[in-house]
Parts: sequence; structure tokens; C-alpha cells
Amino acid sequence: MAVKKRGDSWYAYFEPFRDRRQVGLKLEATTKAEAQRAEGMIIRASRTGDYSALDPGAREACVRMFMNKGWEMPEALGGAPVRPKQELTLWRAVELFLKYPEVKSSANKWRHEVSLANITAKLGKDTPLKSIWVPSLKAYQIERQSEGVKPSTVNRELTSLSRLFSVMVEMRLVDENPARLVKRLSEKSSERQVYLSWGDVQRILSHCPEWFKPIVLAAYYTGMRRGEILGLSWKQVNVLKRMITLAPQDTKEAHWKRIPIHKDLVPTFEAATRIRSITTDNVFLIDGRPPNFESLKNPWRRACVIVGLDDPRPHLHDLRHTWKTNARRSGMDPEIRESILGHWTKQKSVSDRYGRVSDDELIRAIDSMTFDHGETEILVASR
Repeated sequence: MAVKKRGDSWYAYFEPFRDRRQVGLKLEATTKAEAQRAEGMIIRASRTGDYSALDPGAREACVRMFMNKGWEMPEALGGAPVRPKQELTLWRAVELFLKYPEVKSSANKWRHEVSLANITAKLGKDTPLKSIWVPSLKAYQIERQSEGVKPSTVNRELTSLSRLFSVMVEMRLVDENPARLVKRLSEKSSERQVYLSWGDVQRILSHCPEWFKPIVLAAYYTGMRRGEILGLSWKQVNVLKRMITLAPQDTKEAHWKRIPIHKDLVPTFEAATRIRSITTDNVFLIDGRPPNFESLKNPWRRACVIVGLDDPRPHLHDLRHTWKTNARRSGMDPEIRESILGHWTKQKSVSDRYGRVSDDELIRAIDSMTFDHGETEILVASR
């Protein structure tokens, strides 16, 4: 965010919706302080959807922004009412939810899409949203469990539905969020402790398709989440400096995160630079297109079955757990380890908040890390 003076006029340059769409907007201001105040009002109104606090000058600029960009004008600024004339159905709510600025730009959008597709299939597309209440959601939990779906999956689905209801409340389309009133299922029976040996990872890799191998290696050497890897773009990767930088909107924790690239992983990124697409900035591709979450399941499952790791079968996400174990067994400083994983920002101490881990420290830590610390172990609580 910044305000600059050009000639006799002040201009603001900012991202109104946290989705990297930068706007340049002329403001009716005579001083820098006035321009900064108007910019802050417009950003706050755009991100909250509440335009009532805009003063006349900021309101005029905000209207001009929507018109210049061809965006749908909010009702509060004179646009068409957002509230549907007909009764709001579950499917229509899903459509509005996935177009909501904070959801549309979220790294977890794909997870919401999968979860809401399952819920819609059970509850019905045309079900009025206001008719969905606690008893129907409890019945949904029971039905999904009877189908053999894990409690953690059912909980994630209801979390997505709760987020949908929260957005509908913000849009003033419903008054309450019933998903918050439903107790989540216990996940004790599906808790897992997994460590994959370097030998088994190599065996799995030998049976993976070529496009899938770089994704597996990235997960194994960095500890990144699947969504972070699938969404990784070249503007986030500096191969020369061996550093990946993720912005708050790219991470589950909504904090900045730096992931050093291990020296053994550098060739993987160098090879990826030679097959870049002209239509997308994504690092990892399948037939020139970014892979999605569903495309990862089958190649991983087939490779695990072939090498005899099928009962119980490790998950791709278990590579993140394996990375953490390898980092700890390599003697990596806990603060550096958690900063790379992205966990340490949740409950930082006073000393943590005022200390910064440098890029050089991260590179030294990752290069001192080794990856052969024992045999494969897959422990599932239900067994």
C-alpha cells in the first residue's frame, strides 16, 4: 500500500481484496495525510464489505474503482442488491461463497470446493439454506461415518460449511450459523504417527510418473503442505538464493513464511525452469497445466501399493511429518524448524517476536539436515 503525488494530484496503489489485484486510484485529497486516510477507508470497506463509514470523497473514489475495473458494484454503493429474489438455496450459497474475495484468493479454496461438493450431494442442491439446522447436520455426520469416511474428513467438511454460513451472515443473507452449534467428531481413532525412511521414499519415487516426482521431492525436502506446493509460482521461488517466500494469503497460518531449498533439491527446481509454461506461472505442471489435489491421489496410492506400503498406507501429507522428524533428529534448532514449517508463529514468546531468523541461518540449517534416520513406521490409533 502506498500513496504518491503525481503533479497536483494524489494517487493510491493498493490491493483492495488481498488477492494481489493491485489498483491505482486517483484521490480527492490535498495532503498526504488525507490521501492515506482515504486509502485506508477504501481498503477497510472493500475487505469487510461495509461501505457505510466512507466519507463522500472516499465513496466517490470507491465507486470509480469498481466502475473502472468492471467489478460488480456492491449494493451499498448503488449496485444491484446481492440478496437473491428467490429463496437462497445451498447451491447458490456455495456459488456466492466461492466468489467471495477472501475465499476466492485463499490457498484452501480447493479444500472448500471438495468439502462442499460432498455436503451438497447429501443435502441437495435445491435445499433452502435457512432450512439447514443442527439435526440435519448431525444426521449428515452419522451418514458419512456409516460410509466409512474418517472423522477428520467429516470435521473438515463441516468446517467448510461453517465458513460458508459465516460469509452468508456477513452478506446479510442469513442470520445464524448452525454449523457452529454442532460438536465435532472425535479424531482420536484416526490419529497417525508416521515416519518414512529415505529408502522407502526412493522406492515410491521409482514408481511415480515423471511429472509427479518433483512434487514428492519438494514435499520431502521442504516439509511444505500440498496446497502450498500445488500453488507455488516462480515469483515465490529464488533458485539462485535457494529460498521460497510465501505471503500470508498463501499459508494456512496467514503469516509470511520462508522455506530454504536444500542443496539436493536445487536440481529439481533447475529442471523445472526448463519446462515452464507460457500460460501459467506455476512451478509444478502436468501436461503444461497446474495439477490439482485430486490428480495427486492415484499416482501416490499406486506407488505405495507396488512397494508394499498399503496396509496401512502412508499419505502424501506424511512427508511433512517425516521432514519434521528428520529435522529434529538432525539437531536443527527448534525455532528454525518451526519457522520453516510455519507452526512457530501461533504461540510466539516475547523473545521470539523480537528475534528474526536470517536467510543465511535458514540455508545453513537446511544444508546440515540429513534424511536417513531410521526405518519406516506407520502407527494408526485404531489399530
